[in-house]
Amino acid sequence: MDETTTGEYALDDAALAYVEDPLWRWRGLIRLGRDLLRDKVALIGAVIVFIAVAAAVFAPLVSPHDPAAGYIGQRLKPPGFVNEEGEVYVLGTDQQGRDILSRLVFGARVSMTVGIGVIAVAGIVGTVLGLISGYYGGRVDDLIMRIVDMQTAFPGLLLALVIITMIGPSMRNIIIVLSINGWMVFARITRGIMLTIREKDYIDAARLIGCNDLRIIFRHAFPNLISPTLTLITLELARIILAEASLSFLGLGIQPPESSWGLMISDGHSYLTVAWWLMTFPGIAIAVTVFGVMTVANWLRTVTDPEQRVRATPAGTGSG
Repeated sequence: MDETTTGEYALDDAALAYVEDPLWRWRGLIRLGRDLLRDKVALIGAVIVFIAVAAAVFAPLVSPHDPAAGYIGQRLKPPGFVNEEGEVYVLGTDQQGRDILSRLVFGARVSMTVGIGVIAVAGIVGTVLGLISGYYGGRVDDLIMRIVDMQTAFPGLLLALVIITMIGPSMRNIIIVLSINGWMVFARITRGIMLTIREKDYIDAARLIGCNDLRIIFRHAFPNLISPTLTLITLELARIILAEASLSFLGLGIQPPESSWGLMISDGHSYLTVAWWLMTFPGIAIAVTVFGVMTVANWLRTVTDPEQRVRATPAGTGSG
């Protein structure tokens, strides 16, 4: 038996042992978990994002009070206020006597709902158009990219304000407007990656065996977009949270009696000198949540990009 055959048998044995390992399907997630535990800053960001998502999902269960119920007799009470019935208002009350903490919790639900909705719509539209643009090239690419360039040249927030003014403020309309304002990012990133992928040997091989364009794009090319798309999604989530808060602050976003962090800041800015907590706590919620999302995005970019991973790994150490 020659060395080549011996090597092939050794490789087969190693592959078989790997597949027979009951945890082999989860090795990628386990490695990501270990990387996250080693990166303390990213771990803090992940905890922040987890808390925000949990608050959004379980808002009715974790909020101590009804966010829409106000009592004029206990308006503008400071943090730690306890009423006659012994109910504690940890972060105080607003100008209508509503619990600040409960409104923050339900505000997280609004932010996450808008964020997920926009990412779903803008991500799907932008990714599909980017794949088509990069794969076919030529006039198709020119047409799609000219549309992207024209929309990118127009100030995003101004475009959102114009459209919202025309169709009216509501959560559905905010999702529509921010999706119109954000699909170009997904299209550009996807197109750039697709331009590189379409020249690969496995794409040529797929064409030779008779695969149609749709199968090549979504079966062979799309899996290569998952890692950069995950990073882009987290970055866009931070931008969407800020955009929704900005629109709500201007009165063109979420409307009363719904709770939104931007709306809370808008309602509280007139009382800044007498009730600082009305603006402070929603502002902290926005800042901390955006920090957490951006931190997770930076970590994802590092662990999914081989070049970034090498730079982030100190000399003489491994990733485990």
